[in-house]
Amino acid sequence: MSALSIVAAAAEAPDADALCVAGDVLCFAELAERVEAMPQLSPTAGPCVVLTPRLDLESVCAVLACLERGLPMLLVHPRFTAPERERALTEVTKAWAGRPAFGGSGRDASSTLAVVFTSGTSAAPRAAVLSRGAFQAAAQASAANLSWEARDRWLLSMPPAHVGGLSILIRCLFARRAVVLADSERFDPAGCARQLERDGVTLLSLVPTMLRRLLDHDAGWSPPASLRAVLVGGAASSEELRVRAVERGLPILTTYGMTETCAQLATQSYASRGRVREGVGPALPGVRLRTRAGRIEVSGPSLMDGYLGVSAQPFTEDGWLRTGDLGRIDGEGWLHVEGRADDVIISGGENVSPREVEQALLALPGVRAAAVFGRADERWGERVCAALVLAAPQPDLGSLWPLLRDKLAAHKLPRHVVVPDALPSTAKGDVDRSRSARLATEAGLEPWPSSSP
Repeated sequence: MSALSIVAAAAEAPDADALCVAGDVLCFAELAERVEAMPQLSPTAGPCVVLTPRLDLESVCAVLACLERGLPMLLVHPRFTAPERERALTEVTKAWAGRPAFGGSGRDASSTLAVVFTSGTSAAPRAAVLSRGAFQAAAQASAANLSWEARDRWLLSMPPAHVGGLSILIRCLFARRAVVLADSERFDPAGCARQLERDGVTLLSLVPTMLRRLLDHDAGWSPPASLRAVLVGGAASSEELRVRAVERGLPILTTYGMTETCAQLATQSYASRGRVREGVGPALPGVRLRTRAGRIEVSGPSLMDGYLGVSAQPFTEDGWLRTGDLGRIDGEGWLHVEGRADDVIISGGENVSPREVEQALLALPGVRAAAVFGRADERWGERVCAALVLAAPQPDLGSLWPLLRDKLAAHKLPRHVVVPDALPSTAKGDVDRSRSARLATEAGLEPWPSSSP
């Protein structure tokens, strides 16, 4: 598929900027030459070449070489432990040998671009099979919203082992535009700010935690004029955070997507960037959204073929993907994501969305990160609990209680709390709610000061 060929890109735009690494720039001709010089890549997990891509030139070349040679990739995140990596390779190899025709697609290995693991925020990560056609459709949908400018450079600050990072590489190759590699493997807000200026970055993708750190690192910092859009997704962002970003001059666009749809599927329109309103945004061109029984379902050409090794695929009879997210679509077509279906806490017979409570907590002064979860309780069935990372000097939790009580109904208030130095994150950088809950329980939850049963 020439649209996803670095050699074709070099023929079409040989002198155009393709990749910026530590301030140095490679044009498409130079990058293609490096890719063609890559040694032979051999499948070691079914038909897949196993890659552990990082934010470096070698990893980018390996990904582009697989694309060029028509080799499916199995992307293993750099944070996987040795046992996790071994288990992933074994399971994918075994599952591929006996896999069904996913979702009735009948596609074979030659159409597969990558096998990517989901983030595993509420369950064990699953191996999603994503085709070349799905990635190309996703790139086209993103471009239809953002459009492309000749000067565009997209900062890649998340590893390509995650679909969000891989999608940036795919979109820029598809458009013959430049990718800027972050200087650091781990997100460094001060370094990110410097790179935006130094490398003339125009497009940036962040999860809310990264955005908050970028805003917090320097109260006097403002973005360079070159930056024309900041996509904020991967997790819910509070209104307070978005307002702060806009006040600082960041042209943010809220977005919603998942591994199973090659990243973005709904995004705030580019024309409305920098405006804060409730909801994520409308479906991207080519994507269809609906809700049934409160659960978000999606259809379109960017859907995965299916999960490897899973007998019950999450597709409806008419081919829509059942997501694990709850939500609604308003009269203007904007999607509102209201939490995970399998994360709902039931306290005293009332449903509580952890995401809603987390957003209320993050709007409190001095709260830097939050994870909300339920714990068994004889009287209420479940108690709402929270793990909070607080700014220094730490605010008094008792003084925050009245502010929280004004934001949430009584059954949604977290009655027990723990205050660790940090919260564990998933591979893509979101707060890992399941691990946070486990660690909070081990550390010992305490009643929230000033709260009552």
